[in-house]
Amino acid sequence: MPDKYMKDLRDNVEDAVIAANDVIRQILTQSSLKVGHKPGEGPVTEADHAADEILFNKLNSLIDGSQWLSEESKQDTPLITGRPTWVVDPLDGTREFIRGLPEFGVSVGLFIEGNLSLGVIGLPKYSEEKGSIFSGLLGEVDAEFKHDGNLISELNDHGEIRNVVVSRHDYEWRRLQYHIPFPTYPCGSAAVKLIHAASGIADVYFSTGPRSVWDVAGGVAVLKAAGGVLLQIDGNELTLSPDQIGIPPYVAGLESSCRKLLKELSL
Repeated sequence: MPDKYMKDLRDNVEDAVIAANDVIRQILTQSSLKVGHKPGEGPVTEADHAADEILFNKLNSLIDGSQWLSEESKQDTPLITGRPTWVVDPLDGTREFIRGLPEFGVSVGLFIEGNLSLGVIGLPKYSEEKGSIFSGLLGEVDAEFKHDGNLISELNDHGEIRNVVVSRHDYEWRRLQYHIPFPTYPCGSAAVKLIHAASGIADVYFSTGPRSVWDVAGGVAVLKAAGGVLLQIDGNELTLSPDQIGIPPYVAGLESSCRKLLKELSL
């Protein structure tokens, strides 16, 4: 069972993500949205920057000497391997946010001694009325999966793949659904899709990439706390590290479902 220090830390991270959720929801009520573009990359909005600032201020005060790796923050100094590191995407799914779709989230992962130890995902638009929080705390022996403060049991193995979730780009442009022999649906944001896998909305999340570690760190911690796995398409476990930004294609969900999908796709 995770110790009291880690549980208290998890609670404080949840509070920080709730604050980021709230500022994103507040910006959603504005009549206009400021949108810019990162050179060679995708769009960025005032919501990305506002959430990033809140998380930076709240999270860095929780662990002395911790490091910061965020999609929206400038990296001034190289990371020191093994030091506690926050890996953050303050608004994963910016394109969907701009399109008015609810498929975006706040993603926070924490690596301690190089190991993914904690993840919190905030879904600002979980419903019209409020946002929602999912967290995963990974202990040496046990783990805790929570939704809005309530402990959730691990995923059930249904013995079949009922559905697969893929990115909107893979669905709308690559037409990936025609190559998957199971019902397939699209969703924006890697963080949101990982929550779909962790909570059983989807049996498998299939990503063709590319992804970055800040897109997935928080959600993978939640998924693992729920009893899921992250596998490369060759079937080997995919281990995350703040020292490795790029993430290869992967499947996420219960191990049996992931391996069944890989077998059906001959990957």
